[in-house]
Amino acid sequence: MVVVFAESALVSRPSAWWQRALVADGQFWIWVGTLVISLVLISILALRYLWYLWWLHRIRLLRGQGLISSSELRRGQCAYLQLLDVSEEERLRRWRTMVRCVHPDAIDVDLPVLAEGERFTPGMRVALAVNAVDSLYVMETSVVGVENGEPCVLRLRRQPLLHRLQRRQFARVELMAPATIEVVGGKSIGRYAGVLLDIGGGGVCLQAPVSPVVGSTVCLEVPGLSDILPDSTRLTVVGVSETVVDGHLEYRLHCAFVDLSAEQHERIARFVHRKQHEAAAERRWRAPQEMGTQHYS
Repeated sequence: MVVVFAESALVSRPSAWWQRALVADGQFWIWVGTLVISLVLISILALRYLWYLWWLHRIRLLRGQGLISSSELRRGQCAYLQLLDVSEEERLRRWRTMVRCVHPDAIDVDLPVLAEGERFTPGMRVALAVNAVDSLYVMETSVVGVENGEPCVLRLRRQPLLHRLQRRQFARVELMAPATIEVVGGKSIGRYAGVLLDIGGGGVCLQAPVSPVVGSTVCLEVPGLSDILPDSTRLTVVGVSETVVDGHLEYRLHCAFVDLSAEQHERIARFVHRKQHEAAAERRWRAPQEMGTQHYS
């Protein structure tokens, strides 16, 4: 092998100096090209690994706030359907179904067997519940239509997130942020000054001077959280309780988010997660101080 390399070097060795320079320059660019290609491949692998870590962190963050992405739905997953815009008696009815296909903007499930005269019509509001590892998650959506085939499938509009059924399991953090509350439906229509008491993945608790009807829609503006909550955040009042503040009657409005996107939900989840860590760090700092005070007293 050494002899072959020596003979090839003697045969291919240029006689002129400019020819030798071209050969040396060509070898240099071969080494540079190999180095560049290697760095590009290493960078691609590193970026893919960082993206994978970010995706895992996002999933853990959403699950901590009682949310999962609709992209986690899988073909063959057991699910349940429930009508929403019906009487309380009819809302107790549930149909067992199965996820058939997940499209970018829709979800196909098996068409349940209905009684005579019943049918799913486009625009009908329904709730789709699926079993996850830790709980039952629900997506409130609407019917797009029925696709005939073998088998017939019910096409539902896909929402970005599913909410954990036990809404009280949403992590919340307490705040005292001035807010403007606008009641846009029902009684007490108008704009009022209020206070944002707490916020979580499912909604907020507000203190207001008025008591709108449960089910009313309100718009919330919090100047101190403009980077967390979008302008005029739409909420649905799910509960009202009375409280006394400075000797006069006030109301606590328990509200749920209406039409936030997945990115906005994730922004709120990150804010709650950060506040929880700050509160935990403050408690760890205060514990030794309080123990020292008790010891000297």
